[in-house]
Amino acid sequence: MTPTAGKRNRSPVARVSCMLDSLETQLNRLCARSRLFTRKNWQYCCLLSGQLSFLSAFMVLVAGGFPPPMKPTWSAERVHEHYFSHKEGIRASVPLLLLSGGFYLPFAALLSKHLRQIPGIDPILPDLQLAAGAAGIFSIMVPASFLGLITFRDYGPDLTLLISDQFWLNFFLPWPTFLIQAWTVAWAAFADTSAKPIFSKTVGLINFVVPFFYLSLTGVHVQHDGPYAWSGALTFWVTAVAFGVQIGADTNCLFQRIRAMPNDDGAIEEEEEAQGIASP
Repeated sequence: MTPTAGKRNRSPVARVSCMLDSLETQLNRLCARSRLFTRKNWQYCCLLSGQLSFLSAFMVLVAGGFPPPMKPTWSAERVHEHYFSHKEGIRASVPLLLLSGGFYLPFAALLSKHLRQIPGIDPILPDLQLAAGAAGIFSIMVPASFLGLITFRDYGPDLTLLISDQFWLNFFLPWPTFLIQAWTVAWAAFADTSAKPIFSKTVGLINFVVPFFYLSLTGVHVQHDGPYAWSGALTFWVTAVAFGVQIGADTNCLFQRIRAMPNDDGAIEEEEEAQGIASP
């Protein structure tokens, strides 16, 4: 029997198995030649994931017509009219909010990795930071369920108002997880006494101070108007700016750390550029 005839006589299962083996071989060769799937590039992806998380959250506000957020003093009829006049935008906001939560987790994992590199750090700190980040994504994802429910069908003004209140309260009240996450970074930065600290003391100070602004979110369930309502200056605008400063400081620190990391082949990215070494 010739080899060609033998191939024709193979069972369908054997043929599929042979095809999968061939595909696996080709993928192994491709991945071995590629410089894409390196540890350094993966950390860049985690850093980018954090930025996509915050961009997605901002797009939720834009798509839903929320900046500024609707006031708790709005009547049921006005709330109902707003949601259904922005119906398509609200529906687009739901997957954006879910993605915002999902994208945040790799960023938290990246923070945890670099916290572990601090000499003599208590292992509880990076573990607690990652746990707080993992818990924090549900404070983003759970409100998405209420936002999706609002325009799932027309429940009338009163029920729409109830679901809307659930959305906003669930969006703002679970702030303690972000406080814990920031303060673990602050503690780790202050505890790092090495000559070249992983996180600068300035980054530590920012992560310590910013969570105090989150305290203004504590009373959103009792305030209908004024600076401490969910649409108020302190609760929404000041807190959003403070959170942006914190994330910006963490992101810049992580970017500098990743950029200075050795590549997987042991060379330094900046040295390669200085020597004019081209990537294969």
